Amino acid sequence: MNEAELVLTHVLNCDRLSLYLNKDSSLSKDKAQAVSSILKRRMLGEPVQYILGHTEFMGLSFNVDKRVLIPRPETEILVQSAIEELKNIKNPRVLDIGTGSGCIAVSLAKNIPNSRITAIDISFKALEVAKDNAKLNQIQSVQIKFIQSDLFSGIGNQKFDLIISNPPYVSNQEVNAKATELSFEPALALEAGFDGLDFYRRIIIQADSRLATGGFLAFEVGINQACKVRDLLKAEEKFDFIKIIKDYNYIQRVIIAKKRI
Repeated sequence: MNEAELVLTHVLNCDRLSLYLNKDSSLSKDKAQAVSSILKRRMLGEPVQYILGHTEFMGLSFNVDKRVLIPRPETEILVQSAIEELKNIKNPRVLDIGTGSGCIAVSLAKNIPNSRITAIDISFKALEVAKDNAKLNQIQSVQIKFIQSDLFSGIGNQKFDLIISNPPYVSNQEVNAKATELSFEPALALEAGFDGLDFYRRIIIQADSRLATGGFLAFEVGINQACKVRDLLKAEEKFDFIKIIKDYNYIQRVIIAKKRI
């Protein structure tokens, strides 16, 4: 749905079809004021997802606020790619690094019911949102374990069939250039050093010892970062079958590597 549809379906508490079937009905004064309030906040640059308090991802509903990054459509490519890689693994063990809203972990749990997922984030506030979203989508606590952790520091010596991450990948320069646009979202979920690659470096160096034999590493990457992340993986010399996948706009968006046997 476009933003106008999102606002109206939210205010009128209806679905998109009902919005058009009832197109001759007029807004009450209270609802018109609600729309006006939302538009004023939107004009100041606040994302509509934060204003409404929710968004859709992989056909599921997620609550979002300023504690977490807003799930993007391109991240669905990452999740879909992970599902494809895990389809032949029985009871796969997954580590979601930087879970944020929990959109990746929850979507994987919904689509792979036999999976066991560890979802980590350095932000306790983000984990509160992720836990709420797991409950919202009726995911049992036994399937997803949420842990506050700076990357691998809080998960012991567990090994995983898949390590998946949509890490911060905005460079310092980009953050400064898009100050207004990004100011509403948590800096912790965006900023990644002078070139935007800090978290890829940290994860890649440590991932080999955390992956089971034949396990996969899957990243979302920013624009023009796929080849740079591929080179980081190659330099580590512990990964094979590196694959780059484009998003809906033909931008190289997802990179998948397999632990070398």
